[in-house]
Amino acid sequence: MSVTITIENNEKYIDENKPELIETEIYDCQCVDFSEDGNPVSTCSTCRGEGTVSFTNYPYEFNIANGNFSTLWNSLGFDFDYCGELDPRTILKAIKRTPVALIEKQTTEDNEEGKAHIINCGIDTEQANYYLIELVRICAEAEKREEKVYWG
Repeated sequence: MSVTITIENNEKYIDENKPELIETEIYDCQCVDFSEDGNPVSTCSTCRGEGTVSFTNYPYEFNIANGNFSTLWNSLGFDFDYCGELDPRTILKAIKRTPVALIEKQTTEDNEEGKAHIINCGIDTEQANYYLIELVRICAEAEKREEKVYWG
């Protein structure tokens, strides 16, 4: 699971004011890979027999794994919740006072005999910086629009 951080009414705003910023990614559907003849499957519920799927990417949206979002949000001094809203200035102030090292966490591995092998992926410096850069970008735009930052 994951959490998406964005600006209130972001998609509507972009559709109406900056549609040129919308990106569409097109991928081959997995049904092609798994079909016996290498052709799209007419009954595929994902591509509906087309053989490709597309994803629309809006700017000012950032998706992050639940555990990493929890680490990021707690590091910034906010209470973790899977959804919510904040004024972008509040987030920007928190980013300014938060050292990147607080966001970093080590990868851990649990491999007890007789139990599932679990790897908890950490957050390295580069990834922590990326999270902050994306968050600043979203907050700066939200501040310009006088909108709140939402996550969920």
